[in-house]
Amino acid sequence: MSQALYTSKTGLDAGQTQIDVIANNVANINTTAFKSANVTFSTLFSNTLSSGSAATRTGGGTNPRQIGLGTQVASISRDFSSGSFQQTGYNSDLMISGNGYFVVQDGSGIQYLTRDGHFTLDSDGNLVTAAGYKVVGTTNEYAARSSDVTVKVPSILNVSVMGTARDEISEKTVRELNALAGGINSGTFIFNIGGTSQNAAAANFTEVNPGQQYTYNPGGGGGTVTYNRMDMAALTTEDRNNLIDLYAEVSPTDIIYKGTDGTYIKLQSEEFPTTGNLTVRNVQAQVSYTIGEGDLNSTLEEFVNSINNSFNAQGYGDLQFAVIDGGLQLENNLGEDVTVADQGQTSNFLSETGFSDALEAAVDGQTLFYSNDMNQSAVISDSYNSADSIKRIGWSVSESGVLTAEYNDGSQLTVTFDDNGRAMWEYTTADKVIITASGLEGTDIDMSGTSYVPANMVLQLGTVINDAGLVAETDNMWSIGPNAGEFAYGMSNANGFGSIKTGGLEGSNVDMATELSNMIIAQRAIQMNSRVFSTASSILETIAYLGQ
Repeated sequence: MSQALYTSKTGLDAGQTQIDVIANNVANINTTAFKSANVTFSTLFSNTLSSGSAATRTGGGTNPRQIGLGTQVASISRDFSSGSFQQTGYNSDLMISGNGYFVVQDGSGIQYLTRDGHFTLDSDGNLVTAAGYKVVGTTNEYAARSSDVTVKVPSILNVSVMGTARDEISEKTVRELNALAGGINSGTFIFNIGGTSQNAAAANFTEVNPGQQYTYNPGGGGGTVTYNRMDMAALTTEDRNNLIDLYAEVSPTDIIYKGTDGTYIKLQSEEFPTTGNLTVRNVQAQVSYTIGEGDLNSTLEEFVNSINNSFNAQGYGDLQFAVIDGGLQLENNLGEDVTVADQGQTSNFLSETGFSDALEAAVDGQTLFYSNDMNQSAVISDSYNSADSIKRIGWSVSESGVLTAEYNDGSQLTVTFDDNGRAMWEYTTADKVIITASGLEGTDIDMSGTSYVPANMVLQLGTVINDAGLVAETDNMWSIGPNAGEFAYGMSNANGFGSIKTGGLEGSNVDMATELSNMIIAQRAIQMNSRVFSTASSILETIAYLGQ
């Protein structure tokens, strides 16, 4: 009869364990990313009174007779389903939407997994948990081993931005030029040659044949031009068209001299003036180049050579481009002004590079014109005492786990990935020029003056085959238990890892209705087992008094 005491005791023990689990679930109703637990039970051994027998030819079979010896806790398992998104308004609060865990490590380098994305930056720029564990970074989309680099955002930098050196920019393709915000598109750009008026001192004209021929030698410095009076009754078609372009109409009584350089002078009287200034005008011509898709994929040096060769073929070899530090130079040795044609432009080359503005602002006699920076480079170093240093004023995280640091001059530093999956630094200047490079010395971004690597600014996620095999630790962390199975590491939004949501945390997945229901059932089970225990005790007491 005493067996009932032991049996009911197992029920009481099991019920108490269930109450303990429920209490822990309820206590963590507001714990970030908490995973609720559930208790399942199984039977203990049974006392076999009779094993039963099989049927015979003359008699029927019997079933076994057994008395169970109670219950036991079979498992305490976790529900690893995601909790709901709890908005906090802080960009530093992160939630993994989908599969994966953040990877953090303590001061000794031991790593843990966590779904708790409540992170802050410490005084050194390290991304840390509320308990001070450092968050681990990576640039691998998938790896069997964790990275040993932690996330660290540069707090203070010294950045020098300049035009890329000539030998480097020459080898870049036209599409790669980072300082051209819109990029150069295919199409035609057109220059107007001449078509302007200039003053010429009458004193510099020498009479050769009175009323018919004069020579012009400005200041006696050479470059003599001979002007012949035109026969207005026998104009060539070219001259007539040129004069109409210059003077709108042509009259037989006009007095016009034509220079051997193609310029024209119109006099108001028969006599060639000997004092004052004469107005010398030239006819506007055009030179153009059509940029094709092949040009956009060629190096800047090849592109410039193609333009210059075309200008040579059009008879304007004295108008030439050259690659210089930061961009291009246009040299005009034609002796005539060069302007941008208002009509016919289908490429943005002149406006995108800044040549349109440079030519418009030209002064008389100017021969050299310069583009804006077409490609920029940045040298970045740690700096804590420089007056030119920039200070971090904010940071954010993308859904792929890439951090972006914002600085007080309006610039940004982040990491991007090329078509081959290689991590590259990306620096956006205060003028919004995006410079992307490996960060090695001699590339568009030189990070050799810092200890930073791209993995410092990309969050690493981890996962295991069997979540239930993880071992719960303090501070919302998990260690990898022996039954967790193979584990893998990577980045969010890639290879099955979830994406990262900012501005909130993952809530607890505890369901209060379920916990209250389980609590009531556990309570009643304890009550009934207690009643059985009490009844068995009373029976023993009754037996003890038999015979008195």
